[in-house]
Amino acid sequence: MIRWSFMLLAVVLFSCNSANEEVKPEITANPTEEEYEKLSDKIVELEEIVDADVDRKEMKARKQLLIAYANFANNFHEDEKAPEYLFRGAKLANELGKPRRAIEYLTNLHDGYPSFDKRTEAAFLVGFIYENVLNDKELAQKAYEKVIEFYPDSKWAEEAKNSIQLLYLTDEEKIRKFQEQNKQQ
Repeated sequence: MIRWSFMLLAVVLFSCNSANEEVKPEITANPTEEEYEKLSDKIVELEEIVDADVDRKEMKARKQLLIAYANFANNFHEDEKAPEYLFRGAKLANELGKPRRAIEYLTNLHDGYPSFDKRTEAAFLVGFIYENVLNDKELAQKAYEKVIEFYPDSKWAEEAKNSIQLLYLTDEEKIRKFQEQNKQQ
């Protein structure tokens, strides 16, 4: 099931990028150590380019990095780097204006890596993207409620509760609420 999600993610990524880019989505039946090293090196190389690009003009490198993250997760799902790459990929997808892809990464991360330390944050970020990027308050509320249900004692559950309280307020109502809270402190 998880493998199919990753394969679908790779297909989606492939269809959204031009054919002349160096990094192409692919799933290898039995990836070799050489393929692991090559892909790991490519990720490091692309991350260096993207990190150094303060003006955010290196769109090709960003797109290639997004594909490389998906390739790594698809081909080396059991590797300890895979969930971190999915997390980074979600952030990058959101930066590239692909919020639904970011949600896919976060969902695959949450569902596929139960021991990953940012799992709760990933669940919260699904709600955050629905609320703040896609402006879908209903799905945002559902995502936030899941965080509260599954991780009631986490800081992300507290953030989810706060987000739900503000979800349907107008900007003016939010300002008044913050002003009242500041007066009480």
